[in-house]
Amino acid sequence: MMDGSYARRYPASLFPGIHAVRLMPLGASATLVNMSATGILVESEARLAPGAPVRIDFEGTFSPSSIESRVTRSEVARIHPDGSLRFHLGLAFGDRIALSIDAPAPADAPGAAASAAASGAQVPALRNRW
Repeated sequence: MMDGSYARRYPASLFPGIHAVRLMPLGASATLVNMSATGILVESEARLAPGAPVRIDFEGTFSPSSIESRVTRSEVARIHPDGSLRFHLGLAFGDRIALSIDAPAPADAPGAAASAAASGAQVPALRNRW
């Protein structure tokens, strides 16, 4: 996140206009896991180091079709039986993008409890059980 403000993450299923994701300049293919206005989480066979610059190319009708970004995290997501690795790559966009999605806020979003309380919904008490 570029400006430190919270951006809601939305699952890949809410982006039907994205048919494929390509990480450039490697040309590696990736699978969209989730996306927010400030970044994206993809799964790929490509192993990229944190801090590496990456251009994300979206195939399909999604706009923008290309976004400059930087790797913020890279971790092993899965190990296939043949020994190959799949990585989860967190990529921060260079600029915030506009997303036009009507979805409820995640329960763990900052301010979710306050907005639920304001609407009259019962907010569960949090207890540390350690």
